Amino acid sequence: MKRRIIVEYGEVKRIALLMNCTPEMVSYSLAYRKNTRLAQAIRKMALMRGGVEVGDEPINDMNHGNDMAGVVQE
Repeated sequence: MKRRIIVEYGEVKRIALLMNCTPEMVSYSLAYRKNTRLAQAIRKMALMRGGVEVGDEPINDMNHGNDMAGVVQE
C-alpha cells in the first residue's frame, strides 16, 4: 500500500479552508503526490487534527528471473 494520510470525513474541506487552497490540493498532499511547502504544511496540519499515516510498505522490485539460474527450463 502506498504511503498516505487518512483523515475523517469532511476534514479535507476544513483543511482546504484553513490553508486557503483547493480540496484537490489537500487530497494530492495527503496522498504524497505533491511535495511543496504548502503540501508539507497540509500534511502536518492533517496529522495534528487527528489524521493517521498509513502505508509506506517496501516495494518489491526484485527481479525474480535469477532465482532459477541453476535450473534448466524446457
